[in-house]
Amino acid sequence: MDPKIAAAVLTLLLLVFSAQNQTPSPGSVEPPANAHGASLPNGAVAEPAPGKDAASQGTQATTRRAQPELGAGAKARPVPELEPGTSTTVTERARVRKGPGTSYATLTKVSPPTKFVTLTRHNDWYQVRLQDGRVGWIAGFLILDPAEERGRSVDPAPVLTAPGGSEHRPRGTRWVLGYYTEDYPGDPTSYGSLLRSKGVLDSMAAFLHPVDASGRVSGTASKRAVEAAKSAGIQALALVHNLTTSGFDAKRAHALLQNTNSRTRAIADILDILERGGYDGVNIDLENVYPSDRDRLTALMEELATKLRPRGYLVTISVPAKTADHAGAEWVGAFDYYALGRVCDHVMLMTYDEHAWTSGPGPIASYNWVERVVRYAITQMPRSKILLGIPAYGYDWNLHTGRVTALSYTQVMNRAKSLGIDPSWDPTARSPYFKYVDARGARHEVWFESSHSIKPKLDLVTRYDLGGVAIWRLGYEDDAYWQVIREKLR
Repeated sequence: MDPKIAAAVLTLLLLVFSAQNQTPSPGSVEPPANAHGASLPNGAVAEPAPGKDAASQGTQATTRRAQPELGAGAKARPVPELEPGTSTTVTERARVRKGPGTSYATLTKVSPPTKFVTLTRHNDWYQVRLQDGRVGWIAGFLILDPAEERGRSVDPAPVLTAPGGSEHRPRGTRWVLGYYTEDYPGDPTSYGSLLRSKGVLDSMAAFLHPVDASGRVSGTASKRAVEAAKSAGIQALALVHNLTTSGFDAKRAHALLQNTNSRTRAIADILDILERGGYDGVNIDLENVYPSDRDRLTALMEELATKLRPRGYLVTISVPAKTADHAGAEWVGAFDYYALGRVCDHVMLMTYDEHAWTSGPGPIASYNWVERVVRYAITQMPRSKILLGIPAYGYDWNLHTGRVTALSYTQVMNRAKSLGIDPSWDPTARSPYFKYVDARGARHEVWFESSHSIKPKLDLVTRYDLGGVAIWRLGYEDDAYWQVIREKLR
């Protein structure tokens, strides 16, 4: 046989033999590229929003399968199908990593029977919240399916020692977030509330990071607030907002959202703020966004998740309340509940200001209106991700001048006491209110929220199996407010 022909035949045989005996090599680890690559409960993948295909939303499914976490002598078990919010443990000592794969750094290690709560799933990895508030990823086959316990009793979770050494009670299944503000240096309003809410609050979102006219994000973390939160095992989120002295600025939001370059710069700013400030994640609170920026806002959240989640940061958003999707409507049209609910870890429904600055007097958050918002939201996003907005304030409408004054609960009650008024109760709105005439003869109407009015709203959280609540804002409430939350959600 001709030597060239023999060599060719031999090469062909070797290629065939190699293909038949090839072992697949593990792929590299990459986070979800967008909302349609993000994991859903039970490992499902998000579908495009109704009426849109993936191409029209500018997304592609480009994720690769994460490497399994096989220790020495470990045998891979089937990955359990767990709903977000499931409280469980591991089957053996396991690494908690900063991302969904073995290429990510180890955050800590856990051993049974240490409890944690599942948040979301990516391929064969689960994102979990540890009892000290930290968030990381554990290989799914190492996580115990509670159904496998077959009726075995579970010991009560022990008292935990948070970073810094202080003790706090284990968290419940309902998430409690409080918005934190500092209107001036040393402002004690939210800070004092943060200290009083230990053992109830799971996270705080610091309203300290504005967007400027060029779309850049700035602001400095409150060191005392972050340290107080960490010492109590409370997660600290950096809240990014477009509020100015004249209100929420749509132009500033557009400057941030307008194109890939502007969003990339803002995300770099946010990542720097998180790292320097010691935050656990971000809360995006852009309001009065142009309806035409709807897809750009969704793109921002997808890009944030791609950048931040592999680093162990939470990605959350606050959205205006609505009872239907009107994409072209002012104020609410830019917020695609369906898409945002798939990409974000938490979605805070701002179910307040039903009546506010321009509406005329009325309840801040009437029961029936709040329920309508909830009933719509649960058709668009996972219930476990929804945090129901709970107000802790009131408004005083001057019916003569049209001026509206925002008041904390304490200020409302002090005003009623000084006037010798016992507030009334509206049984339909399930809200307190009172009316009075001032010294100049002008009629006033005051509507507010109290520990009594939040009870039926907290019942909605349980009835519709929502993820928890988001309180606007820390420092406006009284002690009875926290007691009701303890009773209803803990």
